[in-house]
Amino acid sequence: MQDTVLATRQLRAISFTQNDLPALQALHGDPEVNRFLDGDPSAWGAVRLAGRLVDYVTGHALQGFGMWKILTHDGRFVGRAGFQPFEETSEIEMEIVIAREHWGKGYARELAPSLVRWFFDNTYYSHLISFARSDHTRARWVLELAGMSFRERRRIRDMPRDIYQVLSPVMHRLVANG
Repeated sequence: MQDTVLATRQLRAISFTQNDLPALQALHGDPEVNRFLDGDPSAWGAVRLAGRLVDYVTGHALQGFGMWKILTHDGRFVGRAGFQPFEETSEIEMEIVIAREHWGKGYARELAPSLVRWFFDNTYYSHLISFARSDHTRARWVLELAGMSFRERRRIRDMPRDIYQVLSPVMHRLVANG
């Protein structure tokens, strides 16, 4: 069994392997899942997913963080979550993608604060960002529950996005103490 990177009450995050392409294809084969990620929900084809999987497999070893496979404690695939560089600004972005059959079970709400804590406990970054489609009220609520604050609204990946941010505990103290 693979080592758990992060565990919550219901879920665990483990590293992806090259054998996980079918799970990613099933996740991103659902246009309803993809519509929150890109302006073109059908854009997650086999070539794109194979490239992403390479990044997911090598990310943690290269950067000290990455995108992980999310499973229930009994091993059912739920989705993916973790961190990746946002190329436009070089900031680190947190992303949570849950398979549609697991929507409404509170998994994103459970993962988000655990991911934020993990990130600041295990990296040196001053802040973390995350995106929510501007009309996706539930995603924005999950980010706020994780301690993130609205920073700005912009067009990213061909759709209006709200950018949320949370400062590291050290930066938060510095800002609070003026």
